[in-house]
Amino acid sequence: MMKKLVLSIGIAALFSSCAVEQTIPSKVNVQKVADMSNATQDVLLYNLPSTVIRVNVEVEKTISKVGPFYRYSQKMLNVSDVVTQDKEEWRIKSVEIETYGIPDESNEYAISYSGASSAPFINLSASGVLTGINACTGNETSFLKDYTITKMPSLDEVNFNEVAMIEKQLAKTSTAAMAEETANYIYKIRKRRFKILASDYEQLPPDGQSYEVMVRELNQLEKEHMELFVGKKETFTMKQSFDIVPHEMSANNDVLFRFSALSGIVDKMDVSGAPVYFELEAEETKPRPDAPVSYEKGVQPRHGLYYCKPGKATVKIIDKNELIKEKEVLLAQYGQVVSMPSNVLEQEGVSIRINPVTGALQSINKK
Repeated sequence: MMKKLVLSIGIAALFSSCAVEQTIPSKVNVQKVADMSNATQDVLLYNLPSTVIRVNVEVEKTISKVGPFYRYSQKMLNVSDVVTQDKEEWRIKSVEIETYGIPDESNEYAISYSGASSAPFINLSASGVLTGINACTGNETSFLKDYTITKMPSLDEVNFNEVAMIEKQLAKTSTAAMAEETANYIYKIRKRRFKILASDYEQLPPDGQSYEVMVRELNQLEKEHMELFVGKKETFTMKQSFDIVPHEMSANNDVLFRFSALSGIVDKMDVSGAPVYFELEAEETKPRPDAPVSYEKGVQPRHGLYYCKPGKATVKIIDKNELIKEKEVLLAQYGQVVSMPSNVLEQEGVSIRINPVTGALQSINKK
């Protein structure tokens, strides 16, 4: 009986030792691809970002068109504030500064692992930039819109062809006679509108909405005919985007584009426009020490996930000598790359969030 008991314990110990031997220890190592001889097998690849600065410039174009009866405005309608010259005018309406990340080819890393860990649950952006490990991350740059040059209406496209003129106006053979008939028509419109508002008609519209429709149509009719005297001023807006990937050798005061009050945004080499400058002032950051670490003899050194400690910079957009926009931004390429301890990823259920614009560590959690 004793022999059977000893035999049973021995068999159990044997199976137990085999189970321990079959358990693969969790090991994770992250290496820079540039330092590897083989980065195409049994690895997961990711890039840290370079931060792109996008400047969205909104410009406004105002077209002034002289009315055909402008010479008679004062005499017939007692109006002196009229357009007297056809022209186009441009101005910078607003400037917005945004950032987004693109893969930094000089900061590409490979994750190799064995055993149960969080390492294989990697999250990447569409371009391969690291956004996290085992985390629900969205595309944080999807809200960015790239504005391009669109066709704006020209001076010739603004006209008075849509004005509904009555037969009496069209029957006149001279400009002065047409202007007089048009002025009389404007006075009739005003008189009719006054009667409606004063309820001075025998048959009135059945409800308030009909009043509103009639008054609105009379207002539009008056506006169209008044423009024949005072002229038209129509305003149009458009946006254009400029992308800059700054680096340590970037010019501190670079021409972003040129702007002309007559032509709007023109190429930076077109001297018909005044320069609008992009200025970047980076804060000095003391680099953290990165002296070689000594490892035990015979022990293969392992590194954890690499991420970025971004640097700060101030972006200024200057129109000639006037500051029109200033914003503080974080730039991955102005910071320092650091690595986590390898045992962070060697645990199961670890969730890590990385900012895909700056490469910064946002959070580490255990699920």
